[in-house]
Amino acid sequence: FTALSPIHELKAEYVGMTSVSLTWVVNDTASSSYTYRIEVVNGTSVRNLTSNVTKVEITELLPKTLYNFTVFAVVNDDETEGEGVSISLYTKPSPIHELKAEYVGAEKVNLTWVVNDTASSSYTYRIEVVNGTSVRNLTSNVTKVEITELLPGTMYNFMVFAVAADGQTEGEGVPISPYTKPSPIHELKAEYVGAEKVNLTWVVNDTASNPYTYRIEVVNGNSVRNLMSDVTKVEITDLIPGIQYNFTVFAVAADGQTEGEGVPISLYTRKSQLLAALFLVDILLCSSGLSLTVQGLKHNTSLTCAVVNGTSVRNLTSNVTKVEITELLPGTMYNFMVFAVAADGQTAGEGVSISLYT
Repeated sequence: FTALSPIHELKAEYVGMTSVSLTWVVNDTASSSYTYRIEVVNGTSVRNLTSNVTKVEITELLPKTLYNFTVFAVVNDDETEGEGVSISLYTKPSPIHELKAEYVGAEKVNLTWVVNDTASSSYTYRIEVVNGTSVRNLTSNVTKVEITELLPGTMYNFMVFAVAADGQTEGEGVPISPYTKPSPIHELKAEYVGAEKVNLTWVVNDTASNPYTYRIEVVNGNSVRNLMSDVTKVEITDLIPGIQYNFTVFAVAADGQTEGEGVPISLYTRKSQLLAALFLVDILLCSSGLSLTVQGLKHNTSLTCAVVNGTSVRNLTSNVTKVEITELLPGTMYNFMVFAVAADGQTAGEGVSISLYT
């Protein structure tokens, strides 16, 4: 036989973790009688395969390993070979394992993962960051990455690929899709404070806040309950009059689980309306003025007494259920308004009034 022409257009039709499929073209008119020897080299390891057609599947390869494949055309006597044509490539790395979000913040996520391949010391990693139509790629030389410049309260799709030493051959990507934390709410305030009810309002600035819900934690001593709201306000009922409550509001992302940092507000509910439980008794005129005594107050209640005469208004306070009001004018009508005041010294119940002449 005359010398055989080399094969042409040798290429890898498929590259996997443990197998590679090669194809090629032969132009010789006598090629119908050809067979092909495929030399597989990895370091000092050499093995040979044969094929009767212009393609071959090579199996039992190591993931993420550089192989050199050389294909020779062979005539029927199995002794005459054409010049070999080579291709060098990496098998794909194995997929990473145990991908998890080690930290999730409002604008940052830290991912970690594990790689089991023996060749993993030379791996790099591509991290694909997808939010809607926005796609960007990061790289890491270690099995973790910090992803910054994210939007609060937004779902991201992160895909991590192990990359072989050629910087091109990638393993199968492994995905994780967490939500970033919402930003804390702003301007939390009590729009209304009653004896058994409080209305809270707040503001949210996140662009992704449209699908947010809100968890409101209501704490009184050891008693804790949670309410939910779909809007930036809530009415909290079934409260105890004159008691301090701690309310904390958390913005919750659309997954119903990822919460932003809570924002607290502490306040006292108002005392119950005095009219139902308190009575002004023992109105005593004396040389020094007027004495008012109130019944029906709890031990932790103080009093404020407003003394009104025309446009003149003054306020007195008392820690007991009576007050002596002095420096009054004889024969003059006064309006006295008594308010029960909670332990914060500010939150007052509805006043009860009495008008009389000295």
